[in-house]
Amino acid sequence: KVDVAYSGFNVAILGVSGGVSYGALGATHHSLHDLAVLRTFPGLSVVLPCDIHQTRQLVSCLLEHPRPVYIRVGRNAVPDVYTADKAPFTPGIANCLMDGDALTLIGTGETVWHCLEAGKQLAAMGVRVRVLDMHTIKPLDEEAIIRAARETGRLLTVEEHSVFGGLGAAVAEVVVQQAPVPMKLVGIPDENAPAGSSPQLFRHYGLDADSLVQTVLNWINH
Repeated sequence: KVDVAYSGFNVAILGVSGGVSYGALGATHHSLHDLAVLRTFPGLSVVLPCDIHQTRQLVSCLLEHPRPVYIRVGRNAVPDVYTADKAPFTPGIANCLMDGDALTLIGTGETVWHCLEAGKQLAAMGVRVRVLDMHTIKPLDEEAIIRAARETGRLLTVEEHSVFGGLGAAVAEVVVQQAPVPMKLVGIPDENAPAGSSPQLFRHYGLDADSLVQTVLNWINH
């Protein structure tokens, strides 16, 4: 807080094995509250790249535009969302991966792939959703959130983090003041998560693509 954020030093803090990367070791090894704490520090950016290609772009960006930043990455291999020659990253600007008007799925970090895969499955069913990669939690892309709220009418945030203080809370802070619409927050509730592999815990908490498809269908049909 003092040595990096307050001082404005060019330091990148790398949080490795965030979320439930060490899922099998249980709640003592889960990191589900880092975003809630660190996004409150003035002057500190908070970023969650979703794959190796975006991580490389992030590093290149930081070399050109140094700043105090917290970067959260996982431990396990993740599917590619982007390609080596197309991995856009601009701090504070969300990437729209799919467009639609039924609702908007907003993911960050490792949940982005699941949001995109859910979007593809829903499109095959005739349900067109917007998918946003909110790689930067702070500064947050408020314009993309407001636009999504007004154009799609519902927002569903998906995060490998507590539902308190993370992506969903940050989005809700914008929505409630500037574009009130129904929201659902998918993440880890106020409990100690059980032991299990990362994929098992994603399914347990509804973070995986198949669960997200069911959540969306249940929501728009009721």
